[in-house]
Amino acid sequence: MRRVAVTGASGLIGGSLTKFLEQRGDLVIPVGRKPPDHGVRWNPDSGQIDEHGLRDVDAVVHLAGERIDGRWTTAKKARIMDSRVKGTELLADALTALDQRPEVVISASAIGIYGSRGDEELFEESEPGTGFLAEVCRRWEEAAAPISTSDTRLVLLRTGIVCTRQGGAFARMLALTRMGLGGRLGSGEQWWSWITLQDQVRAIAHLLDSPLGGAVNLVAPGCCRNAEFTQTLARATRRPAAIPAPAAALRIALGQMADDLLLASTRVRPARLKDSGFEFAAPDLASAIRGILKG
Repeated sequence: MRRVAVTGASGLIGGSLTKFLEQRGDLVIPVGRKPPDHGVRWNPDSGQIDEHGLRDVDAVVHLAGERIDGRWTTAKKARIMDSRVKGTELLADALTALDQRPEVVISASAIGIYGSRGDEELFEESEPGTGFLAEVCRRWEEAAAPISTSDTRLVLLRTGIVCTRQGGAFARMLALTRMGLGGRLGSGEQWWSWITLQDQVRAIAHLLDSPLGGAVNLVAPGCCRNAEFTQTLARATRRPAAIPAPAAALRIALGQMADDLLLASTRVRPARLKDSGFEFAAPDLASAIRGILKG
């Protein structure tokens, strides 16, 4: 049995990961502001963490961070940045101070590190891009870097759009499409890199067990343009996708978040994940949506 500490264990990905790991026999130790009795208390805002509770853990999965949905006000952007950078720095300091460090630490990041790159194919070796999300991800990964030692393998999860009915961008798109309000965003030519929640969780478990370290793109092979994404979702739900959302309207409603997230073109390939032997349950969008709709 492996003891795995998980930050963000109550979140969308963290909750599903906790169930998956427990079902296979691991002991999950939640790390949070109000953890259960067997958990570890931490508060990144005040710089507090119960280092004693991290002793003897075999692995850590660090997923905590401010949600990025909603309009990016100055205060919201500060919370997005600080929750990731300060939280990761706090965790890194606590882990590196331990006499016995965990064998592996998996720390979240995102494909936002590449910025908007048009039709360019992006791999783990690609240079970071520009923009607010790219800067957040770059500093996020830098904060985790001290964790990587001869004793501890560090994996950086560069995650794409996580598709699930349980929440996030896909769930909102699904609801709009079912009401007949689906359609491309902006030109629809931007590349969207996605992964199902099921494959996201399976990939994290795979990376806990494999010897892979460094940055890993967590996206499905079936990257597609936004117009194809919305059309595929419309066909699966038997609804039209005839109401596009103009880029100008998205910028008015959402500000910078529209450009950095919804209208950005990020054509990412899961090269290292595939080379490590991981097999996707949903490698293409049509099969992914069928699986999601079936529950």
